[in-house]
Amino acid sequence: MTGYLWTKTKPSAAGWYWFRGSANEPDPFIVQVDEVGHFRWPDGGFQEVTLAKGEWAGPIKLPEE
Repeated sequence: MTGYLWTKTKPSAAGWYWFRGSANEPDPFIVQVDEVGHFRWPDGGFQEVTLAKGEWAGPIKLPEE
């Protein structure tokens, strides 16, 4: 994850982001934030970004060719 910094500032744009939460999510994982500000948890549930408690890094840039 070189080049990304963890922040508590929630994403304001759609894209893919790293997320790490409290003790309930011991390892960081990647989520896709949609245009209306929702993302899907690994278990399939959806949540508003504004309600998520944790840290964010991103948006993740696509690799270059």
